Amino acid sequence: MIMEERTTINEILEEAMREKKMSIARLAELTDIPERYVTLLVEGGQQGLPPAPYVRGYLIRMATALGLDGQQIWQAYMKQQEPKTSGEGDTLPINRFAFKRMNKKGIGLIVLAIVVVLVAGFWIKTVAGREGIDVKNPAEDSVVVYDPAIDLRGKVNPGERLTINNEDIAIDRNGYFEKNFSLEPGINTIEFKVKRLLGKEETVVKQIIYPQ
Repeated sequence: MIMEERTTINEILEEAMREKKMSIARLAELTDIPERYVTLLVEGGQQGLPPAPYVRGYLIRMATALGLDGQQIWQAYMKQQEPKTSGEGDTLPINRFAFKRMNKKGIGLIVLAIVVVLVAGFWIKTVAGREGIDVKNPAEDSVVVYDPAIDLRGKVNPGERLTINNEDIAIDRNGYFEKNFSLEPGINTIEFKVKRLLGKEETVVKQIIYPQ
């Protein structure tokens, strides 16, 4: 479109919008410019417009959306208008889409944080806080036997590390263990210990009396 000297900016914009069959609302949506500013620029109003740097940016974006030369539109506008200059107390115009985007992002972060807390709490409760050693034999804390050896049997949580009197004991995939333990005459103290994730430990002590 060729701009004539006597053609006003609002006439140029209105003609381009007619050719594109574009409404003010649609132009505002495409350019991400508040609709009230698009209305003022298209209708030739000046009262209520932001400072000149923002008007320039708005006009260039509007011109681009309408297939016009943004710099020519701005230069013509400068000749016809006296846009407000930036001064003390001026603030940026509010972007009508910015709050919505920020709000969605903030909600997403809050939801993510809640999920992380719930998953972490469940994991700690089920992994770090579950029951540990279940000694099946001997079942009593203190027992008297008359054989020089005893089969120690029981169950721990799969994946945990088990020691008996500081000796590592093999466990199967279901957590069961068994060890033949030689007894000394007198009182034999046997310490079962498991080490879990996060460094938590559990200890069970049994006393087996083997009379001399």
